[in-house]
Amino acid sequence: MFQFKLQSVLDYRLNLEEKALHEFSDIKRYLEEQKNVLQSLINEREGLINDLRNLRQTPLPAEDIAAMLRYVETIREREEKQKKNIEQIEEQVEKKRKDLVEAVKNRKVMENLKDRQAEEYKKNMNDTERKNMDEISILKFGRREQ
Repeated sequence: MFQFKLQSVLDYRLNLEEKALHEFSDIKRYLEEQKNVLQSLINEREGLINDLRNLRQTPLPAEDIAAMLRYVETIREREEKQKKNIEQIEEQVEKKRKDLVEAVKNRKVMENLKDRQAEEYKKNMNDTERKNMDEISILKFGRREQ
């Protein structure tokens, strides 16, 4: 029976790959959440701007308009912060993606080594079996001649 001598290393690399995959998917999900937050800020700002445009026909105190404009500016600043945050998260996503690719490569190297060693083991077993069969045949032939 074939036993891969480096099975513990292969198992370790499989665990590393699984961990990297979980980290990648978590950070990717977080990135999508942050993009949704940004989109909601953009939608809120655009809604407020449309409300301001619609209020042009109605007389309003200047203080109310100024307050709305300050709020629009506050939302715009939050958008900028959110964009910077998203850029940082995208960098983390790229790093995690590279880590995942590296973990996959390392696992595949070990699996290829395992496959090669399994093939070599099968070949050796077949050779041994063939030699044993040849020896048995020679012995049977030798008995017949005696």
